[in-house]
Amino acid sequence: MNFLFGSFYYYSLIAMIILAVIIFVVLQFITPAYGMTFNNRWGMSVNNKMGWLIMESPVFVAMTFLYLYSLKNGIKPFNWVTFSIFVFFQLHYFQRSFVFPPLMRGSSKMPISIIAMGFFFNTMNAYMQGGWLFYVCPEIQYEISWFWSVPFIIGTILFFLGMVINMHADRIIRALRKDKNDNNYYIPHGFLFNKISSANYFGEILEWVGFAILSWSPSGLVFVLWSFANIVPRSKAVYERYIQFFGDDFKKLKRNKIFPYIY
Repeated sequence: MNFLFGSFYYYSLIAMIILAVIIFVVLQFITPAYGMTFNNRWGMSVNNKMGWLIMESPVFVAMTFLYLYSLKNGIKPFNWVTFSIFVFFQLHYFQRSFVFPPLMRGSSKMPISIIAMGFFFNTMNAYMQGGWLFYVCPEIQYEISWFWSVPFIIGTILFFLGMVINMHADRIIRALRKDKNDNNYYIPHGFLFNKISSANYFGEILEWVGFAILSWSPSGLVFVLWSFANIVPRSKAVYERYIQFFGDDFKKLKRNKIFPYIY
């Protein structure tokens, strides 16, 4: 553990920043094949629900392990602030790993290659976030007074606002399908969908911006960069797929892709 959370940890953060930039550029030209943009060119696929579970759950499990290992071995004592940040993070991934997939309607597929890439990032993200909170951060950073600091208050508001937006937007999209056997796509209306085509992605970016602020950590900043690098190009691909599916009926709505009035 000393090696993993010494200088190697910071080199890993730098490497992940560089990789995020590369991913952002690559995704301007290549669209990952899942959800609305699914195709068979990405190799063998499995059920979408199983794919989400396999892809998202590692971060939940790994974060729990890193936290318990740190406590058990006395690497850092119990701290109410880091525990609260840990709970915030785990709330998202519990919902995304174990609640969101069973609620999905339709029988979409997800390529194993996409699952593998998601598995890698989520494992690395647990290492980054858990490493900072439970192994690397300065002892004085998360004193109890952090609860009423400006970054924690503003970040917490943004985090939960983003979570609510993300979950409510997902609920709207899910409700468009008539039942679990409906594989068609529909144009969502209402809520932030009146302004942007990917309200769910907007909520997720807002969530992780909030997390970076409330944790005030380099790992949180790296996560925001990764979220931006993946989600913004994804919103562009979804926007283009709406145009492909619905043509002028979608264009006349004059929506932005992910950021209201901006993009």
